[in-house]
Amino acid sequence: MQIQDMIELMKQMKRNGISLVELESEGSRLRLEKPVHAETPGTAQAGEAEDTRRITAPAESPAVQPPVQDGQWITAPVVGVYYAAPSPEDDPFVQVGSTVEAGMTVCIIEAMKLMNEVTSHAGGVVREILVHDGQRVEYGQPLMRIGEAQ
Repeated sequence: MQIQDMIELMKQMKRNGISLVELESEGSRLRLEKPVHAETPGTAQAGEAEDTRRITAPAESPAVQPPVQDGQWITAPVVGVYYAAPSPEDDPFVQVGSTVEAGMTVCIIEAMKLMNEVTSHAGGVVREILVHDGQRVEYGQPLMRIGEAQ
């Protein structure tokens, strides 16, 4: 199949609302897939709507602002999966009540198989942790609140 043929196939997919095409010919295989969005009803194939909703709607809405409370909010710098510890066998970096210093690692967010360390902006005490280990988080989603040490 030539590039021009693939371009024409993509145009046909868009025109006809097709989200997936798989072709196999003479030992070659081609798969063209367009993401299906939950907000465009009628485009998902039967059985795909639940998966699409699960992928596109985060478990906790990042648009919800954290309640106004004393302290600093640590938010997710990337979209990914939150991990409280460096490995399943290790203790969490921090827990509610832990004392932290500015620049200290408080959690990890895995994004595209890369582990991104999240650090505290300020020193203090962890007052609240809003997410659980293994939870998917969105960019800017509040993860935890650091309050002043008393």
